[in-house]
Amino acid sequence: MAVTAPRLWLEGTLVDSAEAKLRIMAHAAQRGSLVFDAGSFHPTLRGPALFRAREHIARFLRSARAVGLELSYGEEELLRASVEVVRATGRDDGLVRWSGFFTAGEPDLLPRSPRGSVAIAAQLLEEPGVPMPIRVATFQDARKAAPDALDPAVKVGAAYLGPMLHRRRAKAAGANDIILLDQEGHIAEAPVSNVFAVVEGAVWTPPLRYVLGGITRDSVLAIARAEGIPVREEPLPLETFRSADEAFLSGTSMPLTPISHVDGRALNAAAPGPVTAHLLRRLLAIQGGEDATYQAWLTYT
Repeated sequence: MAVTAPRLWLEGTLVDSAEAKLRIMAHAAQRGSLVFDAGSFHPTLRGPALFRAREHIARFLRSARAVGLELSYGEEELLRASVEVVRATGRDDGLVRWSGFFTAGEPDLLPRSPRGSVAIAAQLLEEPGVPMPIRVATFQDARKAAPDALDPAVKVGAAYLGPMLHRRRAKAAGANDIILLDQEGHIAEAPVSNVFAVVEGAVWTPPLRYVLGGITRDSVLAIARAEGIPVREEPLPLETFRSADEAFLSGTSMPLTPISHVDGRALNAAAPGPVTAHLLRRLLAIQGGEDATYQAWLTYT
């Protein structure tokens, strides 16, 4: 559970979060056109550090361009603003959310002006801790939107309505989350996270055709390759996933969540399995500034 920090950055100024308003008839609310990205910051011996903030900001700006949103800020300005937001929290761990939205207050399908505004807010975790193993469900009709309908690399609000409804269905069936299938019936991703399986020692995740190129996903793959763990980026059949030795989700706020059951069936290794546990330890150590090899992934505040 996370709560928004008291101060956020809005169009160049730190303001009280409670005073930052969005009109009910705004395009972002009525058409779901708000684009966003989410990163994290962590305690280190040198103070709080943002994890791979540049990559998150670059993806945020790509999402804005994809929906035709013209923003007044570049990567360096947004990075400096993000550091300012983290400092204002007085905390050393939490999340950072970048949001971009059309300034027009009318819900016309095509905004009258491409001009946009930017807000950067920190979210503070109320109950941080080690992710507990979860149960996931799949349904044959719970599919990831086809890439010709919406580029999976674009993080825009409207894209999450379908996954939200699918997650509700999974919870009603006794699971914690839903795993969406791609258009070919293979594993795609969860609503807000990427999916991994461990099969015969190899870390296996779907290719990017149907899924978001998650920053945490990329980090896991980089760590695995550096440590000689075999990596497979290729279509992941549903039955292979159900019978995997281990499985986990990756995402900014997790960062890795072990999966214990798929469609009511326990995986071969008790969650978290050894590969999952190892990758989580390595990732947490890197986020904490304990590995000089990955210092470029950190932005100290």
